[in-house]
Amino acid sequence: MKKIFYILIIAISGNLLYSCDDFLTRTPSTSVTEEEAFETASDFENAMHGVYYNLGTYRFLGRDVLAIGEAPSDVTTHSAATTHFLNIFNYQILATNLYLSEIWEYGYKAIAGSSRIIEAGENLPEDFPAYDVPIVETQLAQAYALRALTTFYLTNIFGLPYSDANKSTLGVVNVTKPVKPFENVARATLEENYTHILTDIAKAKEYFGKDGVEALSYAYMNETALYAFEARVKLYLKDYDGAIEAANTAISLRQGVIVSTPDGYRNMYRSLAASSEDIFYIAKSEDNYLSANSYNTLFNNYGLAVSGDVKAEFAANDIRLALIEGRGGKMAGIYTNDQVSNLPVFRLPEQYLILAEAYALKQTPDYTEAIKNLLEVASKRNGLDESNIPETADILDLILNERKLELLQEGHRYFDLRRLRLKATVSDGRYSDFEIYDFVYPVPVSEVNAGFGVIQTEGWSNNLPKTQ
Repeated sequence: MKKIFYILIIAISGNLLYSCDDFLTRTPSTSVTEEEAFETASDFENAMHGVYYNLGTYRFLGRDVLAIGEAPSDVTTHSAATTHFLNIFNYQILATNLYLSEIWEYGYKAIAGSSRIIEAGENLPEDFPAYDVPIVETQLAQAYALRALTTFYLTNIFGLPYSDANKSTLGVVNVTKPVKPFENVARATLEENYTHILTDIAKAKEYFGKDGVEALSYAYMNETALYAFEARVKLYLKDYDGAIEAANTAISLRQGVIVSTPDGYRNMYRSLAASSEDIFYIAKSEDNYLSANSYNTLFNNYGLAVSGDVKAEFAANDIRLALIEGRGGKMAGIYTNDQVSNLPVFRLPEQYLILAEAYALKQTPDYTEAIKNLLEVASKRNGLDESNIPETADILDLILNERKLELLQEGHRYFDLRRLRLKATVSDGRYSDFEIYDFVYPVPVSEVNAGFGVIQTEGWSNNLPKTQ
């Protein structure tokens, strides 16, 4: 951890002049020292650009985190056309794995940048211009939200899924303030990680609720996205009432529409324009040629693909087949550049499916509400209605299957398998009935060997899948 944060004492922040729709893919152009930073509102904005860069780079949400959510799950196949994510797909994992190292490093870069913004924004000098305070508070709202979001991803990659049995096991390092050079740090428990995440969500809510705070576009972590994120977190925590409240708030704020035509569905992924379903996405620009570093390229040219078994689960009249059956699936790219599409982080359908799952699993299930929210998505995608649901159907199975199909290629499946404790057949059938719930990725060996307090997960390799 110190190895990473020592580098970050000089934080990346950009003097950025490009549009809000493509800054996530651009490298910040300047750096400022800790002593020089945060003298003006522009300093806060520039520092936030640096946070979004680290979040949206291919080393984090621009590719690696999404691929970790799909490649090692039961919904993909790999042709071995390249070695990209092949070791993840095959569970040939070492603590030196490059993708895991990238995720750890750039996740903590985003966290470090957010923490610097928070520390400076919470301690503005008395003579700071009052008319600039709302600008700072807009950055604070995002900084708290993004620190929570990044911690959430890291926790679920390097820690076990949350449960009463697992909550005292090691997660990742909680960062509540900038880390000083040579300062020792330690991994927190899963329970402590989630407490930290929820605390940051609560602080972000406070700032988004202040007068003058900017209403952000879908290319930023906006207020609607914050509630959508809270709903996801509380679903993972099995706080079903909390998930229902947060998802309903996100839906109310978004006031969006679920797409119901093949052309409309196709254009959501093959256009860079915001759709009626978008809540927050990693924004790309048309001229963004990332080649091997593109998430799209993994599915278009580099061997990863939606499995035939999953494709066969879509009904013949399902509008999603307009994309899923084609090369690259949802990641076919825009019409003018197959390496580019906005990468969804939060979409409206997930919120309805969170509601459906939460109503079905809460202490006193409400299957009427569960079915109603399931149909908010399924009826638009394939015309499903209550008359099509057999009386003997398991409602939860229907909901979870719809979630698998709807969120395909968006980085959810691996994490869903773990939190739901589902066995999976992975790696093109090499491993069957894999207890993925017990598996956790190793902390990068470079971080452990840096000697500043981060320890490895004991026995992590014992739970790698084994051939039958």
